[in-house]
Amino acid sequence: MGRLRIFALTGAVALVGIVATACVPPGGTSSPYHYVLPIAPGPTVGYGGVGSHHDYPAADIFASSGCGTPLVAPIDSRVLELRTVDLYDAAADNPAYRGGRYVSLLGRDGVRYYLAHLDSVAAGLAAGQAVRAGQVVGLMGRSGDASACHLHFGVSTPCPGKEWAVRRGVVWPQPYLDSWRKGGTASPAAEVTAWAKASSGACAAAMGDPNAPNA
Repeated sequence: MGRLRIFALTGAVALVGIVATACVPPGGTSSPYHYVLPIAPGPTVGYGGVGSHHDYPAADIFASSGCGTPLVAPIDSRVLELRTVDLYDAAADNPAYRGGRYVSLLGRDGVRYYLAHLDSVAAGLAAGQAVRAGQVVGLMGRSGDASACHLHFGVSTPCPGKEWAVRRGVVWPQPYLDSWRKGGTASPAAEVTAWAKASSGACAAAMGDPNAPNA
């Protein structure tokens, strides 16, 4: 989230961090689930490769249509959490607010998907609501600590209580995004499950953070 390196922009269409690096999904190349890119079809989409996001695994996704681009659920999901107001203050820099407006989804595959820096959350969307793959859940923006219009996309295991440190992302989404944009069904579920087993105390530590109640 935020802290982006912004490259020179030329012409009517501009992207930041343009090209994704093709790589093989650690969890395999297919699954029984239907996935889509979390950006509605139409604009040119770009994101950096594995390792391109600062500090922790995630993807900053840009669209040629910029702020206001519709963002969609990547898989049939249930809404876990959302925030419709931007509470981030740079002077305080509360990490729980860095994502600004966001939607957190629990996919049918058991994976949590975090879409942050939204300009707005879809009207009427509520925690507990079922959404379909491809359903609009918000619009791309630059809320929170974002320095440019983009979608912060994080993939993680769901924790049983409020927290921000795991939710923001624990495995690299890029191999799966590469698959989905080509119509593939590569699933992060196995990699997320393996991470959760190897990091069994991560959720408890994240929920114990002083800023966790603000997440």
